[in-house]
Amino acid sequence: MIRQEALPIKLSLVFNILSIVVKTFVFGASGSRSVFAEIFHSIGDLANSSILYLGSRIASQTPSVKYPFGLGRVVYIAGLLSSILLSGSIVYMIVFESLRTLAQPHTVTGNQYWILILSLTLLDGTTLAISIKRIRRIGVSRSVLLKPLILEDLMGISGNVLAAAALATGNAVLDVYFALIIATIILASAIHVGYSNIQILIGRSVPRDVIGRIVKIALSMPYIVDVNDVKSMIIDPNEYLVIIQVEIDKDVSLNEIESIKNEFIEIVRRSIPEVKYMILDIVKPREPEKSFERLLREIKRLD
Repeated sequence: MIRQEALPIKLSLVFNILSIVVKTFVFGASGSRSVFAEIFHSIGDLANSSILYLGSRIASQTPSVKYPFGLGRVVYIAGLLSSILLSGSIVYMIVFESLRTLAQPHTVTGNQYWILILSLTLLDGTTLAISIKRIRRIGVSRSVLLKPLILEDLMGISGNVLAAAALATGNAVLDVYFALIIATIILASAIHVGYSNIQILIGRSVPRDVIGRIVKIALSMPYIVDVNDVKSMIIDPNEYLVIIQVEIDKDVSLNEIESIKNEFIEIVRRSIPEVKYMILDIVKPREPEKSFERLLREIKRLD
């Protein structure tokens, strides 16, 4: 999965370097604070893409005795680091510089360069289109690296449009306010990405549709009468751990229990390849009955 996400990340690295060069030139010619904010925006995007690429390289290493589940979770750490970078130093530099400029009015020149800034949206649009195509192929819930990259591209497009508009008008006050809007977009997106990665690092369950499918598979088997509990965890984007407790008919023999266990695990792994590790706890019927109804209600409440 991570291999399929590599191309848009590599393109993003190249495009962000090009964007920094172009925006630095335009800022030198215009003095626009929105363009200045976009320089730091692109620097943050470059750092974000670099961290994601490094994380994908580390995560692709095979498991070892020291790390028996592999290093897949590095991609979540990479995503968290990138969000901290975006919401910390980059936003600080933009906001601080913009507020300072409000106290010391500036002149915006070089208005003819607005089209150059606007053209940079084509770069972000290219990686955005490729990322969306890849994420549809592999599934939204199974993609970790492309989601922050898509946010990065959407921020880049909106930031470039705002900076181009400020540059085209030549209005110094509007220029500063647009820079602050860009900073707000960066901050909101970075917080969202960071929060998602923190949830998984803490031990968030697998996507609710996956849990729901596992429960339905269990209830479809003839000797399983109830599902009491499902515990799960995302180990990495391609590997899930699932622990499920089911009740079986009291008349089932020990030999049949083993057969039911093997059949259930085989069906789940065939239906959901990401379930690499599974523990099935089998118990006799007990009160209350139909525990699966409560469980399904809880699953529906998962975001």
